[in-house]
Amino acid sequence: MTEPDLRRALGIPEEAERALIFTESSHWDPDWMLRAEEYYRLRVQGHLDRAIDELARDPRRVYSVECMFFFRRYWERRPRRRDLVRDLVNSGRLRMMGCGVTTPDTILPPVEALIRDYLEGQVWLAGEGMTPEPSVAYLPDSFGHSAELPAVLASLGIGAVAFSRIDGMYFLGCEAETRKHFPRTGSSAEKLLHGERTLDFIWRAADGSEAVAHWNAFTYGQGELLAHVGMTRVLGAPLAFPWRTESHVAHRVARYVRDLGPLARTPYLLCPIGFDFSAPIPDLMTLLDRYNASYYPVTGTYLVNAGLDDYLALVGHHRENLPTISFDPNPCFMGFYTSRPTLKARYYSAVHDLLSLEDRAVKRSLTEADPGLLEKLIPAIEPAWWTVATANHHDFITGTSPDRVTKAEQMRWLADARELAARVSERLGLSSQPGGAGSADPGNAPWEWSWEGSVLRVRGPSGLLEFDAERGGCLLISSASEPTETAPARLAGEVLCYEDSGGLWRMGHEIAGGHVRLVDRSGDHKAKMDVELVQAPDPRYIETGSTSPGAPALVVRTETMLGGNPLVSTWVLRQPAHDQSHQNGQAHSDSQSHQNGQAPPDSQSFSGPIGFAVRATLPPRRVL
Repeated sequence: MTEPDLRRALGIPEEAERALIFTESSHWDPDWMLRAEEYYRLRVQGHLDRAIDELARDPRRVYSVECMFFFRRYWERRPRRRDLVRDLVNSGRLRMMGCGVTTPDTILPPVEALIRDYLEGQVWLAGEGMTPEPSVAYLPDSFGHSAELPAVLASLGIGAVAFSRIDGMYFLGCEAETRKHFPRTGSSAEKLLHGERTLDFIWRAADGSEAVAHWNAFTYGQGELLAHVGMTRVLGAPLAFPWRTESHVAHRVARYVRDLGPLARTPYLLCPIGFDFSAPIPDLMTLLDRYNASYYPVTGTYLVNAGLDDYLALVGHHRENLPTISFDPNPCFMGFYTSRPTLKARYYSAVHDLLSLEDRAVKRSLTEADPGLLEKLIPAIEPAWWTVATANHHDFITGTSPDRVTKAEQMRWLADARELAARVSERLGLSSQPGGAGSADPGNAPWEWSWEGSVLRVRGPSGLLEFDAERGGCLLISSASEPTETAPARLAGEVLCYEDSGGLWRMGHEIAGGHVRLVDRSGDHKAKMDVELVQAPDPRYIETGSTSPGAPALVVRTETMLGGNPLVSTWVLRQPAHDQSHQNGQAHSDSQSHQNGQAPPDSQSFSGPIGFAVRATLPPRRVL
């Protein structure tokens, strides 16, 4: 649609020199401080009922939905409203700000999991007769973003994105310092605010993919108090009350224009309304109409209620005025990179289970002429993929929820997803052949090992590896040819134990919260070590398909203490399946573990040139 046509469709006068566009939504975290059903019952259903009623009353009004998680639950729980909801979606009145199951974190999840997030949501929409295919992505509350996000979005056919949290910005209510200390020097926020002086730009990834991008520099709830006075409407808190006078609305609009205007390179300004679980503003269009009748002739600013896609389409018509930027908007919150590692491990295991299952099914359907296999598999594992997509959420994989949510809901959901994948695999005859532990042919093994004092020396095609039993069985790495007192060997595979008191540190807030303190490190303890030559497949250490059957693998197992509790570490050097003729000694990590004697929670595993897996029994508030 051309710019003039779009302006006419939105009701923007041809002569209007500036349009302030309000996009109204509500940010619905699937499970953060509360569990999903608690949020749905207390906030989501009632708010969405009200939004739909408002849309039914005024055919000009647009209300936006960020993601599919709660929208699907509403659809399933409110069957009598389905025809109305479907009509509102297909007419563009109930607007999709994105088709993902969640508004995901884009740093921690594998790319395939992000793609499935949006695919799952779009497939569900289409299956229920809702035909729009959103062309935008909205990530209002994710804690930083992948620098290659435009490339991921391009693979989904999405060419526009809006977001809020980036490194160096001031976010009201989240900082211990005042606004004058922001933006931080050298940050992405400083680059956009003081360097380019724009909130709209072309974001370019390393592969050349581009997206029209908008940054909500004044939060994703900038317009929350358009018709209220007080502190905030977030989470339904009684900290603001309605105030709909003409002068109040005009004062708010003047402030929005004052903040946004100097950073605009087009005639369009975006003011989002949509903090966490905020209710729709009653009779919003009356407020906008009244302002336009009284103040537009004086200010030249015309108010519009529209979708994010409308705004980004308007801005996109001025592409020549927008800077093209490649940037990495991190770190914003940093605590989530490593918080709740057991949750992260279970998430990655679930993704691996599903992708491996699909891989086996594709191979069998091609090699055994079983074309109907995928038709059986895909719907059977859809609930598991929906769960994994839900876990992409920026309050799930990040580990920012309290214990009552993480343990009772998130961990259980992921365990259920893995169990479903296993049942489907068994039913369709796609289970990995278990194989057994065995002694590999020593003549075919590419490794030799010996002890020199407390040091285990393993020599193979990759070179010499040394593990020190006096230092927790850790792998020794030296930058010098021989370690010395001035250049001692560093440790790889050393496990650190921290005490976590909980609190806001998990999100990396600057607000004082709880603490995280180093308690112990495995390198400070002696370890008992043993070496075993095994043969693939071996369910203790080696997944079927990761290396050729019968191929040897060397297992180095250590037992030590950490934080007063047992710690077991396992190194597995193996031959990869794709190159069994070259015995290159590549290491592999596996992660079978039982914590406190209960399955599954997954062990922590790390992969790279040398693979490493650990399992430990730790008391509450202790984390690896």
